Amino acid sequence: MPVKKWSVSVEEQLAERVEQRVGDRGLSGFVARAVEHELERDLLDEYLNELDAEFGAISPQLIQKFDSAWPS
Repeated sequence: MPVKKWSVSVEEQLAERVEQRVGDRGLSGFVARAVEHELERDLLDEYLNELDAEFGAISPQLIQKFDSAWPS
């Protein structure tokens, strides 16, 4: 699969945390998975906003009920 090389800048503390996690190898794969994860979250957020627009927002009471049933 073709790849595209990027140059990105991140805060030094974040870079250090990532480097501690992945070591000298695996940075590209880690970043690619993180980007994919963010894209999935964005698409899910868009879908949930579409559902809210079509059916109305979920009531705070219902959210609290299910949050109580499945605490994080």
